[in-house]
Amino acid sequence: MIENKFLSSVAGAIIGFILGTLFYHWPAKCLITGPIVGDEIFLPRELANALLKTSATYGGGIGVIIGILGGLAVPITMPRGYMSKAISCTCFIVCTIVAFVQYGHFLADMSGGRIAMTFGWVFILFVFSMPIGDVVSVLERIRE
Repeated sequence: MIENKFLSSVAGAIIGFILGTLFYHWPAKCLITGPIVGDEIFLPRELANALLKTSATYGGGIGVIIGILGGLAVPITMPRGYMSKAISCTCFIVCTIVAFVQYGHFLADMSGGRIAMTFGWVFILFVFSMPIGDVVSVLERIRE
């Protein structure tokens, strides 16, 4: 079967951008809002927009690089889902570490409950990183 590496890298870049933004956004959101949010349910609009822009910039950029490398590394003869699951797990590891490196200093100002919630949320993302990658595998049809 002839493989088009360009389409594989485009599919990987799209999947990587989505997953990188997602896996960067949630830990960064927990770390940034931990010391400043009181009893409010929603974040202020300016903070939410800035956080989403930062997540798309840093997490999405890292995800695009991981996605392109994943698209070039996984052959098209593998069943659908292998590439997106590999990109998902790699994006989880790298983007979560980057979020903790950038915003880890907020842990000093957070309460113990907020820290436990943050690490609990990261554990939930870890458990669901493979199913999330499987859901995004619909985008692998670009390769075919």
